[in-house]
Amino acid sequence: MAKGYDQHMERKNKVTSFGRELTRRAKSKCELCEATGVSLSVFEVPPVKEEPEIERCIFICDECRAKLDRIKKAKENDFRFLTNSIWSEVDMVRALSIRLLQEMATKYSWAELVSEDLYIDEATEELIKTIKFE
Repeated sequence: MAKGYDQHMERKNKVTSFGRELTRRAKSKCELCEATGVSLSVFEVPPVKEEPEIERCIFICDECRAKLDRIKKAKENDFRFLTNSIWSEVDMVRALSIRLLQEMATKYSWAELVSEDLYIDEATEELIKTIKFE
């Protein structure tokens, strides 16, 4: 049991170590909703790989993390910030935002309208395919 705990802690420390670089990249704001002056943490875009990769991590606020934890129960306006984050220069932020927008488009007309007018390049399309929520 101690070995599993040690591995878990080592992995957690690796993910946490991405924080400094992600803070710089995000300019100390949530990479999804752009909230500032709030607590931010590293979020690994699922599925989580055995070895953490900074390319699959984004820096988000607690509110966005809570929304991501309950995507299936999202209310109509919970993810309206996606209309901005789909244009992010960060590949994973853009891919995750588009993936979430596609999910919302199955339920809400505003998201469907935004999705219809969205151009997705091949690289982003491939990245979107790697994102899986349970």
